[in-house]
Amino acid sequence: MHHIAAAEKAVTETLLLLDGVKPEGAKIKLRHLIGQRFEDLSAATGPDGPFAEAGEAAHKAIENYRQHEAFRTLLCHGVAQVTATRSGAWVLVIRSLSIRARQAEETTAVFEKADAEKKLAQLKSDGQKLASNLGQLRKKLQAKMSN
Repeated sequence: MHHIAAAEKAVTETLLLLDGVKPEGAKIKLRHLIGQRFEDLSAATGPDGPFAEAGEAAHKAIENYRQHEAFRTLLCHGVAQVTATRSGAWVLVIRSLSIRARQAEETTAVFEKADAEKKLAQLKSDGQKLASNLGQLRKKLQAKMSN
């Protein structure tokens, strides 16, 4: 959860800064839900966005990080249970219920310790890359504002 929250904080900080320094006539959305904020930041730094040139590396990092959205949703909104195997290894079982096309959709995900450790390492690495790229973008734009 820490790594997810750190990435989400970096996204929000960056969106707020972009809104403050946006070019005349540009529009930066500041929506409530974090998935929407990822979309808004991706649009602002994407090829057709007002920060396309300055935000190219950040845009790539955002798009790479978005592969974790389904896991984030599962982790944040699912019901988790940790069980142990006969050999003493733990297994994480997460169950969630969502609504898709007006129908209930139940999801069950099972993570053995080794798989969970790999998932955590990838999430941490991608989140750090994202936060770093967004931090560099903010510094670049703040330096422009100072000049």
